[in-house]
Amino acid sequence: MRDKIEKANLVLRGKESLNDGIRFRIFASSLAGVHLILAGIAAVLRCQPLLVANVIVCLLDLLSNLGTRNGRNYFTWISIVYFASCFQSLYACVLLGWRYGFSLYNLTMIPILFYFMHLTKSISNPKYYAVLYTLINCVATLVIRRLVYAGEPIYNFPIHTDFKISFFNNIVCFLFLISFSTLFILELSVKHQELEQQNQKLIRLANYDELTNLRNRRSILAEWKKLQRTDYCVVMGDIDDFKKVNDTYGHEQGDEVLKIVAESLSNSASDVDYVSRWGGEEFLMIIFGDISCALKVTGRVQQRLKEAELSVEGHKLIVTMTFGISECSEKLNGVIDELIRQADQRLYLGKRSGKNCIIISDQ
Repeated sequence: MRDKIEKANLVLRGKESLNDGIRFRIFASSLAGVHLILAGIAAVLRCQPLLVANVIVCLLDLLSNLGTRNGRNYFTWISIVYFASCFQSLYACVLLGWRYGFSLYNLTMIPILFYFMHLTKSISNPKYYAVLYTLINCVATLVIRRLVYAGEPIYNFPIHTDFKISFFNNIVCFLFLISFSTLFILELSVKHQELEQQNQKLIRLANYDELTNLRNRRSILAEWKKLQRTDYCVVMGDIDDFKKVNDTYGHEQGDEVLKIVAESLSNSASDVDYVSRWGGEEFLMIIFGDISCALKVTGRVQQRLKEAELSVEGHKLIVTMTFGISECSEKLNGVIDELIRQADQRLYLGKRSGKNCIIISDQ
């Protein structure tokens, strides 16, 4: 019971959506209750045909709960319940006349039909059926309206009886519209939130490397082009002998090395700096400040890697990196290709100079 209360609370707060089964059972059970009351009213009025019609529709409403227990047949039972309710309403109009307000149920069923067709997952092509069923309902209602208007009701009752029953029907229809319209809005809100979350995930997948959680090449280039300042350095870093790690210990261990390197880079840079996985075992950072700032960051990275606890088969694995740094200047004025070329050239010099070093010039 506590779980159901919590579930209802989340639904009413627009935090969670109803599943198809619960949504349909609420609808069918509510209709069954209304038709049971109408059957009682018909019994009091001694209107046998209306009593029988309401009892049959009430039984169909209850039977629909059993018919959808296996999580299937929602479309079939939505169709049956919808047309049974519309038929009962129009039949009541023929028996008692238009003033009793039974035609309001046909109008009320239209937005509820769209609600169910739109949100029930197992229904294919819901718009087509929603429009088709609505047209059938409208045509049948208008035809019966013309016939009832031209003729006399089959059953006549004392004055004010029509007002009391019409008042009851108005209240029920308003409650149905308010309740299911509110549920529709709440569930659409949940769908909107889920869509926003999916969009955020897609944006992250498009801009971040899944393994290291760092920005990818496309993302950092996009951010780089937006920069309005030129007081920064470009740092290209490459893991030393990474191919040997993969060949010796396997790609899973290589992935662990990439994660440790990514964590060391992120923790060494400041919140305003940019860190990305440039490709493979190569990383690129944009460090705001001069060469001394970039040297401090890369020095911290090397120290973190030296202290990293990574072991394979009981042996500690030493991970080192070589860095090449280029500084943005008035001469370069933020020319991305040239800054990358300089940093990459210096990285290459570092590799040739014995690795595990930081190169800041071309000589």
